[in-house]
Amino acid sequence: MNDDQFGVTDDGFVIKGIDRIVADQQARARAMFGADVDLTSGSALRKVLDAAAVHVHELWRGLEEQYYANFATTAQGAALDLLGTDLGVGRRHLPAEGEITLTLTGADPERRFVLPEGTVVETAEPPRARLRTTASVRLSAGSPPVSVGVQAVERGPGGNLEAGRPLRLEPTWARVHLNLAAATVTISDPQPIDGGELLEPDDVYRARLLGIPRTLWTQEAVLAQVLDVPGVRDAAIFDPLAGVDASRSHFNTYLFGQRVFSVQRQTGSPYYFDVIVAVEPGWPWSEADGEPPLVRDTVQDTVRQWRPVSVFPNIKPADQVDIGIRATLVVQPGHDPDAIKGEILTAVHTAVNRLHLGGGVLHSDIVLAARATAGVVDVQNLRLRRCAPAFGRDVSFSGAVFGDAQELSQGENLLLAPREIARFSLDSPLIDIKVSPG
Repeated sequence: MNDDQFGVTDDGFVIKGIDRIVADQQARARAMFGADVDLTSGSALRKVLDAAAVHVHELWRGLEEQYYANFATTAQGAALDLLGTDLGVGRRHLPAEGEITLTLTGADPERRFVLPEGTVVETAEPPRARLRTTASVRLSAGSPPVSVGVQAVERGPGGNLEAGRPLRLEPTWARVHLNLAAATVTISDPQPIDGGELLEPDDVYRARLLGIPRTLWTQEAVLAQVLDVPGVRDAAIFDPLAGVDASRSHFNTYLFGQRVFSVQRQTGSPYYFDVIVAVEPGWPWSEADGEPPLVRDTVQDTVRQWRPVSVFPNIKPADQVDIGIRATLVVQPGHDPDAIKGEILTAVHTAVNRLHLGGGVLHSDIVLAARATAGVVDVQNLRLRRCAPAFGRDVSFSGAVFGDAQELSQGENLLLAPREIARFSLDSPLIDIKVSPG
């Protein structure tokens, strides 16, 4: 094998192995000292050559690392940070994480309370530090304290909290989303909330760098900035006069390269486009939903920095569509029906809440998730349900359904409009699962 087959090649960087390095050194030694030179394993020259070969091999490894450090797909550590610096995107801190303990007092013994995922908790004393729960919690009077995971709203060391700091439900959020009446939820953090000083790992940072558009004004460039806003689960941009919506009469009438954004648009005349934003559980969209940071205001400020002159965004919330299921499970004798139902609902919750805007819920996916649960023999008469949204009518895109809840036929997929996003709650009244022994 020739030396030109090592190093930078059409297939990338090919490192020279230590066996090849040793062979090359021995060949040069024979050329210099003669073919009868002693290169056996016990000779002094062989030991010198072997020691030098190790250092040469380390040099080749360093060259390989330096070569792949030039590309975002292969760079690691400090090299990846340098590539991010060139793009103006730094590595973010992680949000602090930990567990808190919730205790319900002063409630009716027969009443049960559910604190949904995203419940906002804050420090009782200023400066306020806010946390959000990562799972739903069921509380009842007289029940033992319940632990739940939390994540800091603010990234970085500012979200770290020492153990024992007084906590409470955020008043505005609790008033809007909960109906505690005379009940009181006492919150404690027996363990520190920490980890905010850590930086995001290479794979997460690399994905952000690879997703950065290299243009100033495209839908992809604006969308990348919106998706980076804290609290945004997903987003979509609808530009009805530029051919985004193929069902509209404007489609195929846009003259690329001749007009700026729409047909017959004059420079300086106002132009509007829609930005549909789906928020993560617990994040306030407007002042009526809770205390700042408000997702709508943050998104609006972000888009303003990227929009051209006289091009204005209409920032609108996505339609959250509650998803439910009705089915009969046939389980093997000896299995706990409640445990099986809980495992299935958790799997469905994870799958549905990963869907993007317009992403439908497939009947087959729910059936597979149920049948993959240990102890389930069969899934019968499974039907998907949806609770249609009651807002979002003014979005300039067709296809949404408003009004009442629906139950689909057996085997029918639940399709969503481009501005709708699926949401599955573990305590949803749309869930009706019966268990039958096998």
